[in-house]
Amino acid sequence: MTEWDEYKTLLHSLQEDILVTTTDGTIVKVSEATGKIYDVNVDELMGRSVFDLEREGLFTPLATPMVVESKGRVTFVQTVADGKKLLVTGLPVFDDDEKLVRVVSYSHDVTELMEIKAGMEEMTVEMERVRGELHRLKQQSEEKLIGKSDGLRNVLATAEQVAGVDANVLLLGESGVGKTHLAKMIHDKSERADGPFIEVNCGAIPDALFEAELFEYKGGSFTGANKGGKKGFVEMASGGTLFLDEVGELSLQNQVKVLKLIQEKSFYPVGGRKETHSDFRLISATNRQLEKSVENKQFREDLYFRLNVVPITIPPLRERKEDITPLIQSFMDHFTSRYNRKRVLSREVLHDLNELEWRGNVRELTNLLERLVVTSPTPIIHPADLPEGYRRNIDTYSEMNNLEESLNETLERVEKERLVQARRKFKTTTKIANALGISQPSVVRKLKKHRIK
Repeated sequence: MTEWDEYKTLLHSLQEDILVTTTDGTIVKVSEATGKIYDVNVDELMGRSVFDLEREGLFTPLATPMVVESKGRVTFVQTVADGKKLLVTGLPVFDDDEKLVRVVSYSHDVTELMEIKAGMEEMTVEMERVRGELHRLKQQSEEKLIGKSDGLRNVLATAEQVAGVDANVLLLGESGVGKTHLAKMIHDKSERADGPFIEVNCGAIPDALFEAELFEYKGGSFTGANKGGKKGFVEMASGGTLFLDEVGELSLQNQVKVLKLIQEKSFYPVGGRKETHSDFRLISATNRQLEKSVENKQFREDLYFRLNVVPITIPPLRERKEDITPLIQSFMDHFTSRYNRKRVLSREVLHDLNELEWRGNVRELTNLLERLVVTSPTPIIHPADLPEGYRRNIDTYSEMNNLEESLNETLERVEKERLVQARRKFKTTTKIANALGISQPSVVRKLKKHRIK
């Protein structure tokens, strides 16, 4: 038996997938088990280029360029034409002059293990979804009031203090900062928590119907009225909290009626003659600057002082940047659970979202994250997935602040973005290399460097 025949016999007796290539990817030795793994004739593999085989879809990615690049041991998961998953290990072989001359790779079929892992991940995601939903239901009133900024902490501390007493509270702040959620929190922490929380949007009720909606009306008291009459919001709130949202939108005529209600805690139903008493706690909210409205004679000064016993101003989101990331994490947990979708924000997106002005405050942030979870085509949400308006804002921000980023950091960021886009469009590293105008081994190395799968 010749020396090579002996080596060949030993190679085939191992019953393992073993493949040997030159540094340029030409196959020079292969075991019989390799043919079974890839479902091809072993003789047809001899002398072929692994790069050609990858282009033909036999397997991807390749061990040879990784080993040539690293000059060391590499281990990775390879996908075969029939969908099987192989755990491949590539090893370098050096000659006496320490020159790399061969690449040896061997593999094990881990398809079943990968399927088990995927099943476990799905089960974990489902358990997290259920746990998150239970947590959301338990702490629904506090969910949107998440953050660690001093501004928010002061707001929550004041709300905690005032929750235990029935003093009138006026919540101030821009639209979307969370005034309604703070009002619910105060109610839930008060002694009236078991009573009703009745929210009235003063800006959404026409002036002509405001008194009837607020106080109650008797059947037949005006054209179109329900024959049996209708209980008003004030009576419904008895024993609990009456929340007058957008109170700054009240007309002067209706301001008089609300002032009398606050002073006497009683009212006459529309079309009725019997005075009705209601035991409620009052919380109001507005995004207007009521002091200026008082100066301009658009809001009654006496009503303003009645409402403004304990004012609490919620700062806009742009003034409490520390709260953005905790809010994002909370909303992402909520929406991925709600829609049963596994989605995470890339580091670039998380950074960019923290730099926006958020003129719509928490409400705008909530709407954007829900949209991203629903519309993102991949588990990882990249900058390209952001709506156009947000991408443009981010681009403008980056251009204005690019001096804070070194040239190498900028090049690394752009390189990664291009690779991510190409990886999503093309299935093989060869096609990516052709699209980007670089070599296939460079693509493999850069994908590994940026941890892009």
